[in-house]
Amino acid sequence: MNYPSENENGEAVIVLDLQCEQADICDGRWMQSRYYCDDGDRVRDFLSFNSVFEINPFEVGKNRRVERKAYRAKFQEVVEALELTCLLPQNFLSLSNGEMRRVLFARAILKNPKKFVLVSPMAGLDVSHVTMFKSVIDMLKNQGVDISVVDDEETVNPIDAVKNNESDSNRKVVVEMRDLTLRFGRRTLFENFSWIIREGERWLLCGPNGSGKTTLLAFMTGDSPLAYAYDISLFGVPRAIGNNLSKVRRRIAMVSPEMQAYLGLTPEVLIDQALAKEPDLLLLDEPCYNLNSKDAKRVVAHIERWIKKHPSVTVVCVAHSASHVPAGFDHVLNLGR
Repeated sequence: MNYPSENENGEAVIVLDLQCEQADICDGRWMQSRYYCDDGDRVRDFLSFNSVFEINPFEVGKNRRVERKAYRAKFQEVVEALELTCLLPQNFLSLSNGEMRRVLFARAILKNPKKFVLVSPMAGLDVSHVTMFKSVIDMLKNQGVDISVVDDEETVNPIDAVKNNESDSNRKVVVEMRDLTLRFGRRTLFENFSWIIREGERWLLCGPNGSGKTTLLAFMTGDSPLAYAYDISLFGVPRAIGNNLSKVRRRIAMVSPEMQAYLGLTPEVLIDQALAKEPDLLLLDEPCYNLNSKDAKRVVAHIERWIKKHPSVTVVCVAHSASHVPAGFDHVLNLGR
């Protein structure tokens, strides 16, 4: 959220909290709405001059030709710096968490702030996009913008926290996806993709923002309607209309940034609720999202203790930093390769 404030000199300062911005956007919507978005603003519209400055397109009496020309140049610069070109035609609400943060950051920059504070801007970003954000922040400073960052920690490649093992074919299959191909316009997310997850395995699911990590989890939970269009089985039950999928769903528990935003609950509360369900399949989508390093360490330790006591439970974790991966994970699926 853009919080107006003042510094010690009484100068106006914008405090940008991207997590609050996302929560405000999600307010009043249902949690799975990103998978059903056919209308609404495209990213290009969301970043338009009229939208950013809240201008009525039918206003009369004021010529903004000079401002619009300057905005077009600024728009091009920001879009290139944050690599948003491929996102411009997409529906804003359908973006991944990391993609949405990049667009919200762009929108803030396009307001031409002279002074502002970024609160945890790198939360939920992969390593490459953290580097990008830092470069853009340096660019803004070089342009004379007084900008500071608070409550961010260093992102370390999550793969560094996992010793990748071979699967034991004697274990029961919990999740099976076969020959999955998924395209959005000209963009191919998956092509002939297959994945088998077995009982008791602990998988780290990683890759760049927008590579399809949360989409795969939505296929497991059934939150995405596309889950019923592909050859997907959970606990040996095909995810197809006509099967008793309610029993399957009761065996799954999940924690995600969307649940934080839509339900207004903290990661700690969501994790406690998920673990109390005693699931057979635990899905942790960025379980430390928006937590400072101290709280994240406590949450990770809590998860570690629980999964150690439940060796037969299958766990899939999405994380962008090694410090957010609980100990004991032994398999990696890297969508960034």
